Amino acid sequence: MKKMVLNIILAVSAAVFCFSGWKLYSYYKSYQQADNEYKKIRKEVTDKGHKEIDFKKLKKINSDVIGWIYVPGTEIDYPIVKGDDNEEYLHKTFDGTDNSSGSIFMDKNGKKDFQAEHNILYGHHMRNGSMFADLLEFREQSFVNKHHQIILYTPQKTLKLRVIAAYARKADTKIPVTFGNQRQKLSYLDEILRQSEIQTEVRSKKKIQKIYTFVTCSYESEDNRTFVHAIESGE
Repeated sequence: MKKMVLNIILAVSAAVFCFSGWKLYSYYKSYQQADNEYKKIRKEVTDKGHKEIDFKKLKKINSDVIGWIYVPGTEIDYPIVKGDDNEEYLHKTFDGTDNSSGSIFMDKNGKKDFQAEHNILYGHHMRNGSMFADLLEFREQSFVNKHHQIILYTPQKTLKLRVIAAYARKADTKIPVTFGNQRQKLSYLDEILRQSEIQTEVRSKKKIQKIYTFVTCSYESEDNRTFVHAIESGE
C-alpha cells in the first residue's frame, strides 16, 4: 500500500512538473512571437532616430493605427491603435495575431487625433519587460530626474510630453476623457498630483490644455494599476 501511494505521489508530481514546464514554454513562446513581430514592424517603419514614422506602411498593416509611442530610457517603442471597445486589443497584436502581449491602445472614448481633453492609453505589463512594463520606472524619482519625456508620433505631428505624476492604485474604470468645466479639470489635476509618488514641477495648472495618461497593470496587490500622467512639454 505504501509503495502504491508513493507511486501515485510521484506520478502526480511528474504531471504537475510537466504541466508547469509546458505553461512556461507557452509563455516564453508567446512573448517571443510578440517581440519578433514588433521588432519587425519597428525595422520597417521607423528610422534609428525616431524622427519619422512611416504611417502609410503602418496603415497597410492595420488601419486602426493612430500613432506611435516612444519613451527614451525604456523599451517602450510601439504603434498605437484604437479599437471599437477596450477589449479588442487586449490580446491581439498590431498585425491581428492572438497573443497575450496585446497592443498599445487608446481608450474607446478617446479621439484618434489626440485632441481630447484627456488622452488615455493602455498596455500590458508583461513579465519579460515588454509592452508597458517600463511605465513603472516613472514611479522612481531617480529615473524621472533623468528621463521625464514621452514622445507620441501621429500622422499629423509629434507630441513631446513631460511626465508630471506617477503612482499605483486600484483599477478605476471611471477615468474621465472630458471634463465638464475648468474647475473639474483642475480638481482632477490636484488629485493626480496629490497621489503621485514622484515630485515634479507644474508651473500653472490653469494653462494645461490636455492631459495624457498611460495605464498598465501593477503587481503590488490584486487589481492594481500603475498610472503615469503627462502634459505637453511647452505647458
